[in-house]
Amino acid sequence: MIIIQTEPLVPEKLVVDVQHLSGHFSTWFQEQVLSIDTTVQLGVVLASLVLTLLLLKPIRAIFSHLADQAERFKLFTKVREPLGRFFSPVLLAFLAFIFLNAAQVGLSAYGYPIVFARGAGSLAGAYVVIRLVSGFIAEPFWAQTLTRIAWFMAALNIFGWLRPALDFLNKPILPKIGAGGEVHFSVLIILQGLLLAVVLLWSANRVSALLRTRVEKLPSLTPSVQLLLSKAIQISLTTIAVLIVLSSLNVPLGSLALLGGALSFGIGFGLQRIFANLISGVILLMDRSIKPGDVIEVDNTYGRVSSLGLRYTSVVTRDRKEHLIPNESFVVGKVVNWSFTDPVIRIKRKIGIAYNSDVRKAIALAIEATKSVDRVLDSPQVACQLNEFGDSAIVLEVRFWIRDSHKGVANVSSNVLLAIWDSFNQNGVEFPFPQRDVNLSSTQPLQVQMVPENKPARKAMRKPKPTPKETLR
Repeated sequence: MIIIQTEPLVPEKLVVDVQHLSGHFSTWFQEQVLSIDTTVQLGVVLASLVLTLLLLKPIRAIFSHLADQAERFKLFTKVREPLGRFFSPVLLAFLAFIFLNAAQVGLSAYGYPIVFARGAGSLAGAYVVIRLVSGFIAEPFWAQTLTRIAWFMAALNIFGWLRPALDFLNKPILPKIGAGGEVHFSVLIILQGLLLAVVLLWSANRVSALLRTRVEKLPSLTPSVQLLLSKAIQISLTTIAVLIVLSSLNVPLGSLALLGGALSFGIGFGLQRIFANLISGVILLMDRSIKPGDVIEVDNTYGRVSSLGLRYTSVVTRDRKEHLIPNESFVVGKVVNWSFTDPVIRIKRKIGIAYNSDVRKAIALAIEATKSVDRVLDSPQVACQLNEFGDSAIVLEVRFWIRDSHKGVANVSSNVLLAIWDSFNQNGVEFPFPQRDVNLSSTQPLQVQMVPENKPARKAMRKPKPTPKETLR
């Protein structure tokens, strides 16, 4: 018999290693997972989630009641719908984030680990940030960037690396400055300042837009005062946001005096025209000499004021061209405001008739024809007067009134003149042609003298004709 000895399929060493690892895993599982600390953590996390679910409905009812009360008193009616659309989906995750962070504080106070509570809280916080970012930021690039940052910070917090990373970023990148060396800059401070600047400036723009809407609905304020208050609110909120950001960057506000001096120096030399336009804009808004809707004429520009800014005024002409005129031109130059105190204006147009026409009949016809135009007002009444006796015509002047000068003056004048033309042609009133009378005196005979032509001189003045040879050349 031949006996063949074969080696086992699984080496004994590998079996021993697997048994050793399984023993270690069993020991770790019993000590870490089935331990009292893990049980307490899981119990606290589960209790936090259950408490969140129990309080979700009462908290929603409280917010709904507050919203109804605000709508009853006409408060924040414009922001109820956006707030409900943005914050309602994240209310559950936000409450879970609060309770899980409170659970971390409680577990740490009693000496228990906070691994599970920290991981659950990080995931809830990341979900809240991502939903708010996707709701408020319409730009896909920035929304995706902030989403990745939120998930990255949540992962760091889950593994316990967030605090060391923040301590590393908080190391000063420049030597400390200031009288006591208390001001220092770090990457973390700069990132916090940028984030705070974005949030505060966005909030300032939103709040100023909301308040501007409220101010524009106040009937007791003129459009100029409404615009002035809106600009003042926007500038004030933006200034407050900038000061808060500078304070968060540990920039001493007292050192801004140097910046103010440099700014004043720049205004005195290079920015004096811009500063003059800004001051002129404030003056226009305060004295209400020009306001949106006025029909003005300045620098050969006729149009309607569309909007007033701190630097320029927008004037839209009849051909739909928008002229951005610096405010300084309205303060130091001559401005014709067609609707400053009263939108009703008078237009005068001259008409010539022949000397053989009936003047009184022509005046009556001109008045009736002018009244037939739609935009001409009945009161004040249309008038037509004899203006002068011209060289070739009797000059009449028709005067009529309109209320809507923003619709144009030349077009209504053309309609009036066309109506007068039709009326005069139908009733036999003649329009004159330029004419001159030449009177010849009969007391002295008219002398006619024939001057002979100077032929040599005339030939000398003529250009000689080229010879055939010269022509060939």
